Amino acid sequence: MRTPFFTGQGDSGSANLGNRQVPKDDLLFEVLGGLDGLNSWLGLVTTEAERTALPQDPAAIQVGEAIRQVQETLFVAQAEIAAIGTGREPAARITHAHVARLEEIIFAIDAVVPPLTKFVIPGGSELAARLDVARTVVRELERRAVSFHRQTLLSPDLLAYLNRLSSFFFTLARYVNLVLQKPEAHPSYE
Repeated sequence: MRTPFFTGQGDSGSANLGNRQVPKDDLLFEVLGGLDGLNSWLGLVTTEAERTALPQDPAAIQVGEAIRQVQETLFVAQAEIAAIGTGREPAARITHAHVARLEEIIFAIDAVVPPLTKFVIPGGSELAARLDVARTVVRELERRAVSFHRQTLLSPDLLAYLNRLSSFFFTLARYVNLVLQKPEAHPSYE
């Protein structure tokens, strides 16, 4: 049996979701597409994390594993939003435990990176630069989710997770540069 990679049912600009037709530009698909885009980008970030030889890790953060865990959680977020968007009860949900896992890593990193006193110019190492892009992708996704939340209520934990995720990527980028001994650059405002 062959895998059907397309059905042709969405050729008219709408797609079946659950038992209803939804226009492909609906906010529901904007959020689901944003989650998918982020997860795909994280595949590239994870590949770079595996390629990058990180020296002794002062906070014992396994960068690639931490990102992979986020990728798994993004599937839970997609399932939750798809279910809510189709009026069904989600089988899986983002919980406070998901948020707490991100916070735990953020706090561990915060204990070893220099205090933040200025804005940081994205970049440094290739891995940190990719994490900086992930941060901006999350912020865009979060804006879409908030718009969707105005018409279809999302859980507070899901919204908190998306908000915390951008901080997670920012912190992780700073951490990677610290471990790789790449100095942070700051804007000169010239």
